[in-house]
Amino acid sequence: MRSQLIDEPISQRVTERHTQLQHIHTDLVECQCQIMRRIQPGITSANVYDKPFLPFPLKAFKPFLDPVHAQAECLLFPLVARNTVCLELKTHSVIAMAKNGLYKQPMSDNAQPLAIQATDLLQRSLANGRLGHAYLYTGGSLESLETQATWLARTLNCLSPPKTGETGIPIEPCGGCTPCRKVESGNFPDLDIVRPEKKTRIISIEQIRNLTRKVSLKPTEGRYKVAIIAGADRMPGPTYNAFLKTLEEPPKRTVFILLSIHPDQIGETIRSRCMRVNFGGEADVQLEVNDMAWLRSFIDTSVDADEGLMGRYRLIGSLMEHLSVKRDRIEETQDKSSPLNRYKDIEPSLSEKLKQELEASIAAEYRRQRGDFLTGLQWWLRDVWLAALLQSRELLHFQDWADTSEKIGRRLTPMQALENLQSIEATQRLLETTNVQEALALEVGLLKLKL
Repeated sequence: MRSQLIDEPISQRVTERHTQLQHIHTDLVECQCQIMRRIQPGITSANVYDKPFLPFPLKAFKPFLDPVHAQAECLLFPLVARNTVCLELKTHSVIAMAKNGLYKQPMSDNAQPLAIQATDLLQRSLANGRLGHAYLYTGGSLESLETQATWLARTLNCLSPPKTGETGIPIEPCGGCTPCRKVESGNFPDLDIVRPEKKTRIISIEQIRNLTRKVSLKPTEGRYKVAIIAGADRMPGPTYNAFLKTLEEPPKRTVFILLSIHPDQIGETIRSRCMRVNFGGEADVQLEVNDMAWLRSFIDTSVDADEGLMGRYRLIGSLMEHLSVKRDRIEETQDKSSPLNRYKDIEPSLSEKLKQELEASIAAEYRRQRGDFLTGLQWWLRDVWLAALLQSRELLHFQDWADTSEKIGRRLTPMQALENLQSIEATQRLLETTNVQEALALEVGLLKLKL
């Protein structure tokens, strides 16, 4: 009798607890389904238990809560639900989000590509008579942004526009009139395009001064003068200040269009004076031959687990040597093009100013090239992360290294791979925003990687 009295409350509590767990399980499944629909549209509750998608909590509870799956294999998948990875990713990782919109919410059926939306926004502004004196175009490649910028130049100077706005400003170009054809061929006198110099890969102060002189004159053939600055983030301090003066007092009937795939590297003062238009697209990864060679050696060392800590330190040493050579090459190139070497009789005050400009230019270009190099490393770590998530090989950026990336990805958990990616991103932010010692920051960043 006593045993029965004891067993009944226990049985009742077990039943109640089981019911509670079933409700929790149902909520977890529904939550998981919602997350999965955002991650990969088309996933339903029918296949949410598939091994590639089911996180550890559901796999752990499922055999006990549903008799149908009582005999199912409960894999020891890391205690990192894919929805957790998604939230971490959205919060911290820029590179991981970049390729093919992975883990972004699916657009509605009526949603348009970002570039089309941006063009529509510009056309609506023109239709309402709102023409800015300066625009900042951002997107994935300078080539595509330059195409969009020349479209606006053709529109503003078109002689036979199909549509015009309330104030008579053209909304779109005809493509056949003389200004349209000249802009397309690059022969329009009222269009100036400034690009970074090939050797120094920066926009020099002389380029901006020449541009300022040109835009100060009235248009010769068109309604507006249009000045396009490709790679606006590549202006060192002196160039930046010279352009800012022009931007603060823009000439009449002149439109500046700044193009950048790294808009955050443009000073806030200039950004605040521009109307920003985002055309979207995936940022290009352009690595030099020497950068690719070092990255290849890093990957080879990483895939060989026997290398251990000593192998990692050897890589750190080779990285510092690689960056030192890169900086020396930048100094040599920019020193040759500096006025200090072209002219001998320079006043001391001017000479000191030119030296400061040269040092600032070298530092800016070195930071940019170092940033591009670390971005390439981030892209490879992103490939490893995708491999750890068992994603399709087609999503990997470095296709030639797909086998190695998958080999490393298979021995990491998704969270470990994501932490690697975030670690290098944090290292790059540290180098760009603080005066931390470069060698120390890179050493810590590389040693933290789990490969």
